[in-house]
Amino acid sequence: MTSPLQRYEQALQSGSFSEDNQQRQAMTYLDNVYHQIIKNRTAQKGFFGFLKSYQAPKGLYMWGGVGRGKTWMMDMFFDSLPNERKMRQHFHHFMKRVHHELNQLKGKADPLQQVAKIIYDEADVICFDEFFVSNVSDAMILGDLFTMLFNKGITLVATSNIAPDGLYKNGIHRDRFLPAIEEVKKNTTVMNIDTGVDYRLRVLQQAQLYVSPLTVDNADWLQERFLALSQNQKISYDPIVINGREIAIKAATKTVLYCEFRALCMQPRSASDFIEIANNFSTVLVDNVPALNDVISDPTRRLIYLVDEFYDRRVKLLMRAEQSILDLYQGEKLAFEIERTRSRLLEMQSQDYLAQAHRLDENCQTANPNAQI
Repeated sequence: MTSPLQRYEQALQSGSFSEDNQQRQAMTYLDNVYHQIIKNRTAQKGFFGFLKSYQAPKGLYMWGGVGRGKTWMMDMFFDSLPNERKMRQHFHHFMKRVHHELNQLKGKADPLQQVAKIIYDEADVICFDEFFVSNVSDAMILGDLFTMLFNKGITLVATSNIAPDGLYKNGIHRDRFLPAIEEVKKNTTVMNIDTGVDYRLRVLQQAQLYVSPLTVDNADWLQERFLALSQNQKISYDPIVINGREIAIKAATKTVLYCEFRALCMQPRSASDFIEIANNFSTVLVDNVPALNDVISDPTRRLIYLVDEFYDRRVKLLMRAEQSILDLYQGEKLAFEIERTRSRLLEMQSQDYLAQAHRLDENCQTANPNAQI
């Protein structure tokens, strides 16, 4: 097995990345966590291992601005671990699953305790990408859930753009969320990895997957890309059905979706809709993206969710928009969130990103039946 620090050294030697003090500090810490986990698991497999209790290693909470390699480092740690008893999820996916499990256990005694047991029975190492809390229903249960999970002995590694003390800031009943923050701070080392190189904006060989403005030539370009991607596949022009609702499309195959911004983002949609789309299509083309601003803040927020989900699932995204990536949003309300979107849209055009395989969400509750062509 290759340890996290060895993987980091290999990346440096390949020339893809430059030495970075904050990254090395984080990778050294994750390497120590990795070796402690391996040591504990090896001991547990010994002759009397089942009679002993082992202290779960303290995890890591990495926070900082976009483009600092947080997800990349967490993934190197996750990929280094043996396949059993580990979980890696976007935080939003994890909470969607928790609420699903709670609904399944409605009417049972101590349902949250049972959910904690289900999760711990599956994994004692949990990796969260994009730890961000905005939903009051999530905030109200996280304190108790984290206490239960940490008491059972889980190790948490998480990435976030926000320090723990800034989570759910100004949220409704935030006082009831504060225990969750304390559990995170008590059971992880909190590490800020700001400053240094923005690795998403480093010079990379890039494919042209985002075009602006909304000219006829660019419309022709996007249609040609769809036809090229759809060779030897049956093309449908019928609406797709996601989570029981129809979505109008321009065209689709079993793996490629071609649709309008207004169909995806101008209609009321939940993040679970984008989870389903990302799980069913490895490539998505989005046409007619307008200049985003605070007048259309809800559609803008939906595009942010869409890009986050597609990025996490390694979906290939092609877009035709009114404005360039850097000028995509010209408002104030979502200025913090849109920085992550801009950064990810840039990275999603890199050959490094395009070379990665489409990731299916193993915990998606409806794997494919709602998106049949």
